[in-house]
Amino acid sequence: MSAATLAQPKLAAHWTFDQKDESFVREKISGAQDQLTGNFKYVAGVSGNALQLDGYTSSVSHKAAPNLGNQFSVEAWVALEAYPWTWCAVIDHEKDQQQGYYFGIDPEGRFGLHLALDGKWHTATSDAKLPLYKWNHLVATFDAGAGVRLFLNGQSVGAFPLKGTFTPTDAEVLLGRNKNARPLAFEVREARPVRCSLEGILDEIKIYDAALNDNEVARQFSAQQLAATPPLRAPQLPSGAKGKGVFGAFYAKLQYNEFWDRLWRVGEHPDVVVRFDQTDYRFVFWRGTSFIPCWVSENGIWYTNEFFETNSKGLRSGSEPMADKQTRFSHVRIIESNDARAVVHWRYAPVDVLYGIAHEDQSGWGDWVDEYYTIYPDGVAVRKIELHSTKPTLLAGNGPGSGGFREFHESIIINPPGTKPDDNLKTEGLTLANMQGQSHTYSWAETSPGVVGKLDQERAKFVMTERGDSVVRRKWLLEPEAANIHVVNLKAKYRPFVIVSPKLAAIDVYSGEIIRERSIFPWWNHWPVAQQLESTGRWAVAPDRVSHSSLTHIHWPAIEQTGNTTTKIMLHGMTDQTATALVPLAKSWLQAPELKLLAGAFKNEGYSMMERAYVFAATGTANTGELNFQLEATPEAPLLNPAFIVKGWGEAEAQIAVDGKSVSRGAGFRYGFNRTLEGTDLVVWLQQSANKPANIRLTGKR
Repeated sequence: MSAATLAQPKLAAHWTFDQKDESFVREKISGAQDQLTGNFKYVAGVSGNALQLDGYTSSVSHKAAPNLGNQFSVEAWVALEAYPWTWCAVIDHEKDQQQGYYFGIDPEGRFGLHLALDGKWHTATSDAKLPLYKWNHLVATFDAGAGVRLFLNGQSVGAFPLKGTFTPTDAEVLLGRNKNARPLAFEVREARPVRCSLEGILDEIKIYDAALNDNEVARQFSAQQLAATPPLRAPQLPSGAKGKGVFGAFYAKLQYNEFWDRLWRVGEHPDVVVRFDQTDYRFVFWRGTSFIPCWVSENGIWYTNEFFETNSKGLRSGSEPMADKQTRFSHVRIIESNDARAVVHWRYAPVDVLYGIAHEDQSGWGDWVDEYYTIYPDGVAVRKIELHSTKPTLLAGNGPGSGGFREFHESIIINPPGTKPDDNLKTEGLTLANMQGQSHTYSWAETSPGVVGKLDQERAKFVMTERGDSVVRRKWLLEPEAANIHVVNLKAKYRPFVIVSPKLAAIDVYSGEIIRERSIFPWWNHWPVAQQLESTGRWAVAPDRVSHSSLTHIHWPAIEQTGNTTTKIMLHGMTDQTATALVPLAKSWLQAPELKLLAGAFKNEGYSMMERAYVFAATGTANTGELNFQLEATPEAPLLNPAFIVKGWGEAEAQIAVDGKSVSRGAGFRYGFNRTLEGTDLVVWLQQSANKPANIRLTGKR
């Protein structure tokens, strides 16, 4: 609708966004060329073009501010891709909340007019919430004798008898972004205020020097023929091309959405994806999760076993790689990738939201962690966590900033945009099992499960060394006894599992911070992707953004401990089996069959739980290329998809026979070479299972 349709005195400013210039937009009434900053693009609008903002940096600055009095109206067409983190401006024309007005949208999708009357700040907010991905026509009117009225799509959605003399300002007008940082809404823990822009599209913004009546508002709304929906959609979490692929680890540049991707300063290969050729789930190290590795189910649900987390005196928040939004201290690289296995190294420092390093000492070093993931074609991986610290054991205190707890596991589900935790997790969210084949499934239907503070004395003493006084405050899962197999029941064919040593293993429930009217599970969206938030906790209020939920913590002893290191390991992956069906896998790793070397110029270096592999080493340069051994499998020490590392094997191709029967190279017998400075090692993976002794003969074909 053209400006000429209304009486000219009423229209004080008008932005159409039709010119598609890359540096300014023209305000039609004054003719001003207003500065356009940040990331943006022009898209189809309700009339001509519209301006799409990035949610982070975009804004339009107008210096020639309209001189408004005791009657005025503001109007805009808005389409949102996500609700703002806090109140966010459509039009910000205020100064210190003592002069002018502010027309914006709140974190739950309501809109309103804030204004100064007689020098005091007042707020009028609609009850109606704006739907996402749709055009919304917003109008707010003010009359000094009648107050404020709000209209959505031509209909009145609020009347507020705010009376008084409007206090104007000559400050600049900012469109689409707040002038000043504002406290983060629904924040769990204190962090810095945020200065965000709207994440969506603006069109046909108008300011009038009169209060429009009902008929005029309705006419403005009906004048637009909305032939098409705005070009918005929920972003998709990126994990590479769908479906099965060649097994291995691959560098990639995973794209999330156009504006978020523009913020990054990265090259062509920042991320790592591990694919499998027999199943269509994958294992992903993506900068959007701060490289925290995630299993991704066949239908796109993400899951991670967390990272190392701690507290440190003097820091703003808890210390964790989740707080490293720009991956300043988090890096990933592929160590090995061949037909038999992939090895990925993730190195990070747990930091607070201001990038302070935990437990920094006089040398300038603090806590650093090396995690190695050894992944095999059956979708089973070993996670090795090696903490380097001058303070690797518990410090006094357990509160934020105290330098207290040590945490190595938390089961975290990442909810894709457009979904809630309840869409991705079954109500019976967790099944635990033990080495005896007993299991128990836990439900969140009524409340979070578990028994508060009840742990046997030995386990309680162990957990106290890592978690401080949390033993008496937390809910513990006590069934079945000595549970060490942990399966999260996603609404997917393949579900993530974890196996740890049953010795002293204890599992607690993340039972705090639940708002059950929103979800029966904890639900936050300060991570992942939320690069601009300096926060370690923000409750989600809608499924508009990617979000995450937590179920449990697993506590289990270190496999190695030195004066400045702590090393823990776990077995994990994805499964379509029951928890009890994983008992043979657990036994094959925790109680691996003994190996008896029969022939060959090799030394048996034993079974490495850290690599889920039997390790051999050539005893001289004149090795025969033949290795014969027997694995003493039993029902309590079964053989299940074993791997073998033969150091110094050389470049000879490998052949294998099991109990005298040759196995052809292919899906069931895979090998590759790991070339090092010292020589070439052979890595073999064999798809075999047995509860009785098995003879293995490896020969080299030179």
